[in-house]
Amino acid sequence: MARYRFLDGMGDVMDERDFPGHAAALAWARDEEELDAEVQRVEYLGPEGDWRWAGALEG
Repeated sequence: MARYRFLDGMGDVMDERDFPGHAAALAWARDEEELDAEVQRVEYLGPEGDWRWAGALEG
């Protein structure tokens, strides 16, 4: 499991949670309806304790 965070268009963290991989985190970000704004970026916590880009969101 890896820690992911979900950011809005201003770069503010909207949510943070664990997922087994990038695909699951990106799918959650696309489909999540409970958040107040649309997720613009997904990052994961890398092995060195730094946040890294998880991949592009689609439609």
